[in-house]
Amino acid sequence: MNDDELDKLFDIEEEGSKEDAPSDKDEAELNEPSGQEEEEVITEDDFKEDPEDIRKKEKEEKEEQKRLKAKQRAQAIIAAEKYLEESRKKKLQERMKKREEKLLRKQDLPPLKDRTFLDDFPLSFKQTMAGLIGITVLTIILMLAFHPMFRIEFFNVEGNYALTKEEVIEQTGLDYHDHIIKVLAVNPSRIYAQNPYISKITVSISFPSGINIKVEERKKIAYIKYADGYFAIDSEGTILEFSSSDSPDAHPLLCGLDVNNVVLGGHIDLEGNTRYQKLIIILGAVLEADQNSETEEYSFFDNVREIRILPSGMIFMTITLPNGSTLQVKLADVETITDDMHWLLFAIEEGVFNDLPDGSLDMTDDNRIYRQYGY
Repeated sequence: MNDDELDKLFDIEEEGSKEDAPSDKDEAELNEPSGQEEEEVITEDDFKEDPEDIRKKEKEEKEEQKRLKAKQRAQAIIAAEKYLEESRKKKLQERMKKREEKLLRKQDLPPLKDRTFLDDFPLSFKQTMAGLIGITVLTIILMLAFHPMFRIEFFNVEGNYALTKEEVIEQTGLDYHDHIIKVLAVNPSRIYAQNPYISKITVSISFPSGINIKVEERKKIAYIKYADGYFAIDSEGTILEFSSSDSPDAHPLLCGLDVNNVVLGGHIDLEGNTRYQKLIIILGAVLEADQNSETEEYSFFDNVREIRILPSGMIFMTITLPNGSTLQVKLADVETITDDMHWLLFAIEEGVFNDLPDGSLDMTDDNRIYRQYGY
């Protein structure tokens, strides 16, 4: 096979066409970039994000998280409200159901008085309840009557000064081992009439076996001389007790009063009430001087033996001094009695009369004069 045939077989072009085809040199020149174009360089910085874009992206993510949390809370609140509403509906339905069942049971039952719980039981419902109540009351009564727990074992007495605890208990009529129900028989009016020292008394039970007694007593302030002896009075003139013989404890003694109608527990009936009031004022001044005293070694009131008022209005007071001697004090009136009693107690406490025998002190003038008996 000749060359032409081979060229045709392999589609080899002619030389002219070969000349037209670019050579390898020309092809290299075509592929080589021109000097006018700049070569593009890719670095690591081209892959870094802008900080501003990062901040915006983080802000958007936080806002998105907040929106999601708010949405979740709203959904939780809605779910809780829905649950509570369903619970309320369910409870309401249960109550309505129980009420309906109760109404149905009532409709099926006869009235309470007509019901029979045991067909063979001879008593009705009312009779049965009355019997049970009666048995209960009887049991309580028997326990109160015979149980040793309800016997008086102790007394608690308060407020007594002049009277002893035993005297107060005796006035109530109660005693140890009496039944506590006996308290109901205590009569305060009878106690007041029997013992004027008691102005008020309250008796109560301290379960199971004790008695509480509270008393308010009248306080004795003086004795008054009358035809048959003496009687004690309080500040209101109530007669507290009688004494038919001389007693060292019957002081201070008020003398010079005309007394009528003396009754234990009553008030004194005095003629010449003004004189009685003066004597009471003097006693009040003595008590006030005692209260203002800075020492408790000497009791002025306890050592006043007698206060006597004469028809002329002159007043004499007999006092026992700390050294045992007797001092007769002459008073003009009660206008300055408070100051006079304070001065007299001060002089006694300062020992002015310690070395003096029995004598008298004239306080009717500003110049107080002491005289020894027999001079």
